[in-house]
Amino acid sequence: MKKNYMRILFSIVLIAALSACGTNNNDNDNANQDNQNNHNNQDNRDKPNQNNDNISSLSTDQSSDNYPHTQPIQTQEAKYRFQEIPNGQAPSPNTGTNNLEKQEQPQNQPAKQQQSNQSYSLSNFESDVVTLTNKERAQAGVPELQIDQSLSHVAREKSNDMQRKGYFSHTSPTYGSPFDMMRDFGITYKAAGENIAQGQTTPADVVNAWMNSEGHRENILNPNFTHIGVGYDPDGQHWTQMFIQK
Repeated sequence: MKKNYMRILFSIVLIAALSACGTNNNDNDNANQDNQNNHNNQDNRDKPNQNNDNISSLSTDQSSDNYPHTQPIQTQEAKYRFQEIPNGQAPSPNTGTNNLEKQEQPQNQPAKQQQSNQSYSLSNFESDVVTLTNKERAQAGVPELQIDQSLSHVAREKSNDMQRKGYFSHTSPTYGSPFDMMRDFGITYKAAGENIAQGQTTPADVVNAWMNSEGHRENILNPNFTHIGVGYDPDGQHWTQMFIQK
């Protein structure tokens, strides 16, 4: 009788122990799965635009009077950043305009002047980008942007410069940062921003790409911006949006 009792007690203890092990294994499996899910979610948060290397955005709240002069510094092939120039070493105003004239001008002055005037007219693609941008702003309840022809001229020159010099960056090896470039071409602003892109074949494609990226979307929907310029270079499919607050 006593032996039967001991067998029953041993069986109960063994069953309880096995049940506890099963529960711990399930808990460990669930914890491991939760950790994996958290890791995957963290990766997505850290790299929201990991497939969008062909778009980029930049903005400043400093006015054209206060924005420091900068110079381009190459960081890797086709990539540049800008570095502030110490006081007293900044170039004279309109450096960008003078550089552009040196690149494109001297031989036939009248013909060049006519070319420059024509460059202030937006192409169909550039106009469509403005229309689509203002459509997004209207849907967000933000006032539409006014086209600034002079700013569009600068934006187109930025796209052309990226094509000519073979880079994709906010910082131009020719003109420096976009905010230096705007100022040196005579554009004044209280705040400014720039979106760039490469490779999109239509205005809808490029605006969709920008709207699906947080930084670009912030520029497009920024309620403080009042004017826009757009430049497109069809040879390299470079797109530039420039925004300013007047």
